[in-house]
Amino acid sequence: MFGIFRTFLAVNVILLHIFNVPTLGNYSVFAFFILSGFLMTLVVNENYGYSISGFSKFWINRVLRLYPVYLIIIFITFLLLFFNQETLITEHPKLYLPTSFFNWLENIFIIYPNILPYREIPRLSPASWAITNELIFYLFISLGVSKNPKRTIIWLLLSVLYFVYAHYYKTPSHRYGAIPAASLPFAIGSITYWISFKIKDFKVSLSFVLSLIVLFVLNAMCSKYLPDIFNGTSGYINMVVSALLVFSLYKLKVNTFWKSIDNKIGAYSYPFYLGHYIIVIVYSFFTSYGVLQKGFKLELKVLPIYFTLLIVFVFLLVKVIDEPVNKLRNKIKGNEN
Repeated sequence: MFGIFRTFLAVNVILLHIFNVPTLGNYSVFAFFILSGFLMTLVVNENYGYSISGFSKFWINRVLRLYPVYLIIIFITFLLLFFNQETLITEHPKLYLPTSFFNWLENIFIIYPNILPYREIPRLSPASWAITNELIFYLFISLGVSKNPKRTIIWLLLSVLYFVYAHYYKTPSHRYGAIPAASLPFAIGSITYWISFKIKDFKVSLSFVLSLIVLFVLNAMCSKYLPDIFNGTSGYINMVVSALLVFSLYKLKVNTFWKSIDNKIGAYSYPFYLGHYIIVIVYSFFTSYGVLQKGFKLELKVLPIYFTLLIVFVFLLVKVIDEPVNKLRNKIKGNEN
């Protein structure tokens, strides 16, 4: 039952990027990493294994999962920028046409060669910097860094040591956007899988899951408005709460109807995350109502219009691109939650 949760996290990122809702989107990125660490450890250990054949199938499925929708999104963005780059009402400092062959390669393959990938510009999908982090830790997991609990604990401890080092010797950015910073939430997700593997019979209620989501939101909001009380610890609280959420959602039992709903809503999470700037560009072509002057930002009053347009756009992407590709993915290896 991760689909609704993934889309909830993607919406939080959109609220940060487009509507200036603070903190919740940042915390949702780490929650994404924790969920990815959990799921990738699960599918590699239970579906693919560590043979050459399993490694190949895992990466074929990862490519099919990540790239078709992404390539369509950056192609649409390219067209919008190609014909209107000089006349955009709004501006984004990291979103413009690549100026070199190397720029094009890193945009096409979503590999930004920087320890802080979000500093690489331009990015045709500005949020795609986090996919670089995902791909790197997918590789580590597929090579066996979380093959068993012992390895995963060593990985987790090394990740904690990095955070201790970064806390004293690096900037806050090195504890959020840096590639090594993603190691800790990924490792937490992986160890959460092993805990769930060991604890076979554990019943979770929907009310408990909803309580954790409320705690997730309140913790993020408090980190913004009560900084002296939380003193920077809310980010670590967020990782603990996110791990509990992932564990609880994995153990939550629902009927077939709700599983279907979860899958359908979850299908919107990835294109939501990657494609949300396209809607702002298109919207700003036709009206300045609710458009802020700097950055791809909108006022909260146009939130219903924005999300209506985004849902229609993503619905088409899911139907035309995602669903046919998923049929191929399922033939390669079964359903991956």
